[in-house]
Amino acid sequence: MNESEKPKSLFTRILGTTADRRASLRRWLRVLLGVGVSLATLIALFYVEEDWRGKRAWNAYAKEAAARGEILDIAALAPPRIPDEQNFAMTPFLAPLFDFLPGTQTWRNRQAATNRMQFAAGIPDNSRVQKGDWHLGERMDWPAWQAAFEQVARKAAGPPAGTNATLTTNRVEAAKAVLAALQRCDPVFSELRTASQQRPQCRFNLRYDEENPAGVLLPHLAVLKGCVRILTLRAGAELTLGQTESAVNDLDLAFYLTDAVRAEPVLISQLVRCAAAQFTLQPVWEGLADRRWSDAQLQHLQRRLQQFDFLADARFALRGERAFGNGILVYVRNHPRGYSDLGMAEIGNESESSMMGLLATLMPRGWFYQEQLNYNRLFTQWIEPGLDVPSRRVNPKILTENEAAIGKSLSPGLALLTQHRILSAMLLPALTRACQKFTYAQTMVDEAALACALERYRLANGRYPDSLAELAPKFMEKLPHDIITGEPLKYRRADNDRFVLYSVGWNGKDDGGAIAMSGRSKTSRDLAEGDWAWPQP
Repeated sequence: MNESEKPKSLFTRILGTTADRRASLRRWLRVLLGVGVSLATLIALFYVEEDWRGKRAWNAYAKEAAARGEILDIAALAPPRIPDEQNFAMTPFLAPLFDFLPGTQTWRNRQAATNRMQFAAGIPDNSRVQKGDWHLGERMDWPAWQAAFEQVARKAAGPPAGTNATLTTNRVEAAKAVLAALQRCDPVFSELRTASQQRPQCRFNLRYDEENPAGVLLPHLAVLKGCVRILTLRAGAELTLGQTESAVNDLDLAFYLTDAVRAEPVLISQLVRCAAAQFTLQPVWEGLADRRWSDAQLQHLQRRLQQFDFLADARFALRGERAFGNGILVYVRNHPRGYSDLGMAEIGNESESSMMGLLATLMPRGWFYQEQLNYNRLFTQWIEPGLDVPSRRVNPKILTENEAAIGKSLSPGLALLTQHRILSAMLLPALTRACQKFTYAQTMVDEAALACALERYRLANGRYPDSLAELAPKFMEKLPHDIITGEPLKYRRADNDRFVLYSVGWNGKDDGGAIAMSGRSKTSRDLAEGDWAWPQP
């Protein structure tokens, strides 16, 4: 029997000869290679198609938006540049805040910028004094404020130096002490007052062209807010001392600083303005409650208060917020791993942030265009139906219902990925709450202006009118209406030569002028409930 006729082993019969195994391996490699090439081709085609589809959908939307006059790019909303000699923001006290090394957000003089941002650091705030809140009909408690200033001074001096201030329970003497403690601010306010008269325009030079819009610095907001707080504190002390003209002058500068960022298409800038405007109402309210203002001063304050238009500012700010969101989406599309640079990674833990960074890297670029498309659509669907600026109306019901519906569509789950709403869930701010703050701020400055007109009527006639209609046109050319209902604000004369003036508030329910309180200690207004009333002392 020759060699070829020898019986094959079991191993050979099962797996074949070495040559057979090699041939089989080559066949399988060719099959796997073919499958791999086909799969890679399919994946490539998928990415190409998704990129094309997403970009095409976004370009179509952007074209339609441009035709409607919408601006989606933050650089296009940025206020125009102003020559330094005409720019209030370039006065020596404020200029270091945006004096960056060229092309960066690194301060040329960090210490100077820090000094400006800490300008109000040594001034007690209401949360420490806990006395004096016009929202609740409370006058400033000057003895409490003097004690608070003394506590700050003792802390700054440290043991054993201390201070030798003598505390008093007399409001006038305490107001003098507070005014004296604020004298260190005089040089700054003197400079700002002069600059406000000599530099007619204001533009803080934010880095609107920053590649990552989430990293744009806003160091001026705390400075301006702090200055307004100090000015209104000074105005209140001056009012207590009978220095009404000085109080009006300080309020004028506070109003000017409040409006210094009005041209900024930044939501937080406009919300800071809302807060600052409400600071200014403390001395305005106290002067009205104690009947210290003259007719000329009341006319001046009324005219200035009527210049605020927080609803128009709200629409402008929300458009800016949307534009900033678009900039962030473009940044993430171009730098997928930059997800962790957005300041949003804190919503999850570090592993979730890393996972999202990896997911963003693997996603087709077209999905980012889809994310951008959905972000803009959701933004518009949420706000526009509930905010009617031309009619000066806000519809809380629509805003709240839209918020609930959109919030449901942004609930965590796989649908966020498949429907391209991951970044919308991260970027969409608390828009309804923001609209509520704008609406409340506008309502209260409207009521403050009306209160000035009512006091002027009382000075002229010895009593308050029976209806607001009696104010027009002599004491107020056009009466503001309730922003919530569109009807006239509620008004009635009250005992002790007083009046009741209010809006029905966010819930749209007339509670007869009753203010709802919130918080564990019930020491702040609940803006969602009760009426928005001009407080009585």
